[in-house]
Amino acid sequence: MNFRISLFLLLILGLTFSAKAQNQEATINEQIKNERDAQLKDLNDKLKTNEELISKLTEKLAATDSKTATDKEKIKDLETLQLALDDRLRILEETPKTKINLNGQLAFTELLSIQRDIQPVDLFLTSQTFFTQLGNIGKIQQYNGFNAWKAEYDKWYKKQGQEDPLINVLNTSINLISTASSAVPLYGTMVNTAISGVSSLVTTMGKKEKDLYERTPQMLLLLNVTSQFEQQKSIIDHEWTLINKELEQLQKENTELLQEQMSYYGISMERYESRYLKATLDSDREAFKNECRKIISDKLSGLDKNPSSKGKWLGQVETYMYKVQSLRLRFGQLTTRMMANIEQYENLISVYSDATQFPAEFTSKINSLNSPLNSLKNKFYSSFNPARYIEDSAVMYIERN
Repeated sequence: MNFRISLFLLLILGLTFSAKAQNQEATINEQIKNERDAQLKDLNDKLKTNEELISKLTEKLAATDSKTATDKEKIKDLETLQLALDDRLRILEETPKTKINLNGQLAFTELLSIQRDIQPVDLFLTSQTFFTQLGNIGKIQQYNGFNAWKAEYDKWYKKQGQEDPLINVLNTSINLISTASSAVPLYGTMVNTAISGVSSLVTTMGKKEKDLYERTPQMLLLLNVTSQFEQQKSIIDHEWTLINKELEQLQKENTELLQEQMSYYGISMERYESRYLKATLDSDREAFKNECRKIISDKLSGLDKNPSSKGKWLGQVETYMYKVQSLRLRFGQLTTRMMANIEQYENLISVYSDATQFPAEFTSKINSLNSPLNSLKNKFYSSFNPARYIEDSAVMYIERN
């Protein structure tokens, strides 16, 4: 179970934000987008007005009759046209800088959000309940039906089985799968040996050992179904392992990118830890984001005013933008896979919950998983929307009409 708990320690933080916290996180990012869209619209409107002015002046100069226009008037129109052309050039230069400056701020604040999305909080505690109970399904020693059979088997083994080497092999297999501290999974060769060995043993002894003989069919049914359940569950568990590895890599890349950007913009790591990571109030985190916005804007303005770095910062900030977008998309995709895996557990539980087909003690444990699983699902779905996350990531830098 450790790898799944580790997964939730790393990942589900992002899914554990309250609705209020999510809205707070989204507010400042939406504010940046609104500012970006408004400024770009204003620049676009100015460009259209400028184009109309240039067109009118050009037409006027082309149609001017040398007999009706003085040289002074022509010179004035030419000067006005030159000013309009200079203004057009300024707008064309300012537009991409404005867009990348604000998108750079958006990228950094989104990076902060992702960093907080990979930490443990209350969903981890909720999920641990489910996975603890799920892990208990495969602990055959926790079933009364098996323990009652094992008690009768141990009595018989002490009396008659210890001298037979083949029986000793069977006894070792039974002890390995029924010991609480054993790491042997409840499927595979060891379990098959126990099942076939017990079947042969009881067939051989017949009804001479009445209690052992009568308890064996139910025990074998219990062991068979529990083993089959564990084998199918292991496939789902393996996907968690893969998700966990990818998530750890994502977290590493996110941390490195955050540190790189903080160094580039001149944002204090100490202040980030105290004012953001360790902050308990959403208002404090939002204040830190706004503080970072100003630092980024001032930094980029300074770079653009410096002749040696003027315009050169655009490519660097764009690189940061698309790295953040990639991380955000990958996080959304990982969470989509996580949602699918939760649904796989739900399907598996549904298959094995029928008490008319499987032992009552087994189905009782299976059905007891429904409550913690529903709690986990509800927390997940109320806290996170992977499809929306991916969709928003794809268009995060595109201005809206």
